[in-house]
Amino acid sequence: MTARGWKLDLGDHRAELSGFETEQARKGKAAKAAGRSGRKGGKSKGRSDAPSWKPSPGAKRVGVEDGTRLSAFVARTRTGMSVREAKKLIESGCVRVDGATETFASRQLRRGETVEVFAELAPQEHIFDPKRIIFDSDGFLAYDKPAGLPATPTDATKSWSLLDILRAALGKDIIPVHRIDADTSGIVLFSRQERVARTLETSFRDHLVKKTYLAIVRGHPREKGEHRSYLVQSEKGQGFETWASGHGADARAAETTWEVVERLGPFGSLVRVQPKSGRHHQIRIHFAEIGHPLYGDIRHGDRRDPTQAPRHMLHAWRIELPHPVTGDTVKITAPVPKEFDRLADTLRRLR
Repeated sequence: MTARGWKLDLGDHRAELSGFETEQARKGKAAKAAGRSGRKGGKSKGRSDAPSWKPSPGAKRVGVEDGTRLSAFVARTRTGMSVREAKKLIESGCVRVDGATETFASRQLRRGETVEVFAELAPQEHIFDPKRIIFDSDGFLAYDKPAGLPATPTDATKSWSLLDILRAALGKDIIPVHRIDADTSGIVLFSRQERVARTLETSFRDHLVKKTYLAIVRGHPREKGEHRSYLVQSEKGQGFETWASGHGADARAAETTWEVVERLGPFGSLVRVQPKSGRHHQIRIHFAEIGHPLYGDIRHGDRRDPTQAPRHMLHAWRIELPHPVTGDTVKITAPVPKEFDRLADTLRRLR
């Protein structure tokens, strides 16, 4: 068995902190005095309210352009950018109007509104990277998916998914085993054999797979906690599903547990999350329900993060499951994306 670039543990093993967590803890020592004062009994009394919004240096104020569509306004303010490119940038969550992320490209602007464009945070096109294969053994593999890329084809007319990329690079026999959201980074499992795929799917169905995520959330949730609610499917298409809080005959129970890794200054926390059920958007919905939405979550958050995030800050960090051939316990860990480090550093400095 081989693991490319990341440690693979088989059988019983002791829990260990990742290098990222160790580094984050080291960096956070200076922030603890300012952000953790007065906490008792596992609860934080530090501020969780967002600071007053201040336009970024490149912000543009709407004047004679009153009534102009947002996409046209953005294109005019960016040298060499077409309206089509501006529309894509807006829909990716990289534009704010008066401090709130705006994804409706046809919105008509009003005089006095302030528009900010974060073009540097736009998702980049991904090509196959063999270094992102973090496990490959006995008919199945794990790929460290970047954010902004669907795991499987969607209803979009020009969709290009991770599955398409892997089949082009590794052959047509690649079979998807599970999915994560397009803007969630981290571990996605694939199989090279139908028999192995069915075994892995059975492990997921029988709740034998333990998944751990990292997330950066607004404010300061309790040091440890769990949240339960009922979710209903609100939309479904090729390669995607949308869920929301709700009740009724089709509602499904969802449970999420978490542990705070670090308080990132007054306005954020890095948390380690374990979903006990596998509902789509479960982690994002649950943290929004408890008042601590994920940074960058334009669907379930209020779009008013105190600093701009490149996407919703959720990373499929570790997965533990029975090997589909040997039955031994396999533990796979994916590196933490650089955008997590950058946002964490920004939040530590934010006052």
